Amino acid sequence: MPESRSHHDLDDYTNKATSKIYDKAVKTIRREIARGKTFNEAIVALTTINAALRSIIIDDFLKNLIVDQHFNKGRGLDDLALILDLPYERMEMCRDKIIEELALYHTSYDEDDEYMSEQSDMTH
Repeated sequence: MPESRSHHDLDDYTNKATSKIYDKAVKTIRREIARGKTFNEAIVALTTINAALRSIIIDDFLKNLIVDQHFNKGRGLDDLALILDLPYERMEMCRDKIIEELALYHTSYDEDDEYMSEQSDMTH
């Protein structure tokens, strides 16, 4: 999994062609898993995608799956690991990354909110 994303990665995703590749790759992974393939078997279909984008797609797919199945539906990480045939530790690391990202977002949001409050107090 990539440690962090650069501004360039996000610019690439807003590119229409890259966006189409991303969306098609996610659909492909879902389809292959629905057909009974393991996660690693499903992502073999992504070998033609450049390594950086492929890594982002895989990371995002796992995060979205964990949010949907674990956080929203209460399915255990151990169950997801078994279904996908992935190490439990990988699922746990992915879950922890989601929590870290949410904490960063929350902190950033709180700082913006505090900044706006300070500004409005000064103008009154």
